Amino acid sequence: MANNCKKCTSEVKSNHNGIACDLCSKWYHAKCVGITAEPYKFLKSCSVEESNDDNGAQSNVNGGVMWFCQDCMGPASQTIKKFSVVQKRQDEMEAQLRQNAKQMNMIELELKENKREVENQITDNKREITEIQKQILDINAQLQMVQEDVTMNNENVKWSDIVSQAVETKFETVSADINMVEKTLEETRVKAQEIRDKENRRNNIILYNVPESQPGSYEAVIKHDSDYFLDLCDKVFALDIAREDVKRVYRIGRRGPEARPLLIQLSSGMLKNNIMETTFKLQKVEDFKHLVITHDMTKLEREQCKKLVAEAKAQETQETSGEFIFRVRGPPGAMKIVKLKKRK
Repeated sequence: MANNCKKCTSEVKSNHNGIACDLCSKWYHAKCVGITAEPYKFLKSCSVEESNDDNGAQSNVNGGVMWFCQDCMGPASQTIKKFSVVQKRQDEMEAQLRQNAKQMNMIELELKENKREVENQITDNKREITEIQKQILDINAQLQMVQEDVTMNNENVKWSDIVSQAVETKFETVSADINMVEKTLEETRVKAQEIRDKENRRNNIILYNVPESQPGSYEAVIKHDSDYFLDLCDKVFALDIAREDVKRVYRIGRRGPEARPLLIQLSSGMLKNNIMETTFKLQKVEDFKHLVITHDMTKLEREQCKKLVAEAKAQETQETSGEFIFRVRGPPGAMKIVKLKKRK
């Protein structure tokens, strides 16, 4: 089947300098599209494979070098740009998955260690209970001897009272050991729950003072809050966050006269970290300087944060020079009090 030049409509033969678009596969004479001898020679030198069509004209398959006709240049550029964005997001997701796998391995190792400690404690308690049972048998034998002596001496001593007192003493010891095991198991359960709660909140941030939409459908309310957040990321943080990167949008609490906190769950911890590391930029944009952005903390982390805030306030009241302030900084689980010089 003949290949005709899309520009001049005449046939592209094997002895012509012909070139095919890598997107639409249409053929052109090199001179018809303004490709001179040197660029054409370069394109041909990059060819990793040549094939002849039915008329003997050669197709160009270039190793890493592609040529697009004028009609396809725009769509090709858009396709390459979109592919670059997809590739970047894929790399970020793979990095996040590796980080998640590492964290899960650490959690699994910690749970195994806790399980091993509990099992060792149970084994020790079983061993101690067996020893106590042996001691009780020995005491029973000794008491039997005492009973016989008392009977012989006609003393008014009750055998049942002696046995009851001895058994009660040993039972209290066993009960204390069992309570210790139960306490250890409960501590392990609470610790595992805290780890799971941290993992569920790892990609979350909370925004305060975000205006609420008028009451309406669920979809309209979610769209309002999502649009506000995406606008914030674009104008303040200059982050290229797509709508699909926002996995969850949720208002905390019941609607009232004041705007409720807005919880945002992102697709990766990398996006969250980019936002939390640049929250200082809020003060530079008038429309968003009233916002406050925090981590989504567990109950235990919130309690620790409150204690640190109270301690920071106490230190600030003791600072007599008036030149410094004390603030709590750092991610959940690693927060600390820092001393900062007041801005003039």
